[in-house]
Amino acid sequence: MRAAASRVVARAFSMFVMLAAGIPAVAQQIPRATALQRAQQELAAGRRAEAKRLLADAAERFRSVQALVALSRLQSEDGDAAGALDSLRKARALAPNSEDVLGAFAQMSIAAGVPVPAAVTLEALTRMFPDVMEYHYLLGVARMRVGEMLNAVAALRAAEQLNPGRPLTLLALGIAHNSLQQYGQAKPVLVRALELDPMSADTQAALAEAEHGLGELDAAATHVGQVLAKAPQHATANLVAGLVAMDRSQYAVARASFERAVRTDPLLFKAQYQLSLACARLGDEAAASQYLEQYRQTLRGVQKMIDELRAATGPTGRSSVRR
Repeated sequence: MRAAASRVVARAFSMFVMLAAGIPAVAQQIPRATALQRAQQELAAGRRAEAKRLLADAAERFRSVQALVALSRLQSEDGDAAGALDSLRKARALAPNSEDVLGAFAQMSIAAGVPVPAAVTLEALTRMFPDVMEYHYLLGVARMRVGEMLNAVAALRAAEQLNPGRPLTLLALGIAHNSLQQYGQAKPVLVRALELDPMSADTQAALAEAEHGLGELDAAATHVGQVLAKAPQHATANLVAGLVAMDRSQYAVARASFERAVRTDPLLFKAQYQLSLACARLGDEAAASQYLEQYRQTLRGVQKMIDELRAATGPTGRSSVRR
């Protein structure tokens, strides 16, 4: 009898130990869920600042990846790209293999203008999930932002194979070909993209750039005119308008177009270089030297990003930076 009683007591004690060991985890899950629910309620009521405060608190107290991802989404929507990226960095440190976290981090890195970490992350995602078109597409975009155009083409072709006929993929592929001066390859891709999305100003402008590269000045001028009628400050359209004007020896018109292109996109080094040429044709040597130096500085920045990416991932192919 005593032996049986002892066994009952031993089992009871063992159960108590196991339950006690689980109490901290259970106790943590309940307030964490409550905190996330309260944040959702505050957001539904339109109190975004309080929702973000609750999410930040939950992230700090419970090391909650879910709270960090939700917080980054709100920060991004509020225009705080740096804060959103910082939240996702913290989430990535806690969950380094989470597909959702890695995907969000890559997209936010691109949006925040820091494409090198985006490309590094997407290299990993495309290896882990080779059949996900979106990761190949985003990798192509990130590589383009870095300046790795040949590798961008490879990633975008993979995305196109996984989901043929997607206008955004075709547009990005056409732009990459343009950057490599592969205008004969760019044009059919961009024609197809425009057929699928006839209202896309970006596609019309990219097609105009390909047409100019092929010597089709009238077609390029027509497409550029259509874009500028809708979006007078469009960077690529103004670039192509300037190129057409240069070919027609209209240097003052070209200069004005290139200046608009550079104002819209200060990193558009092709426009910077052409602007220096237009200024030189007009006899403004001081401005020509100024824009030529800006062009060189931009190229140095591009090369720095390429070097950073290769240091992080190893050589993945030859890059081509062309004016």
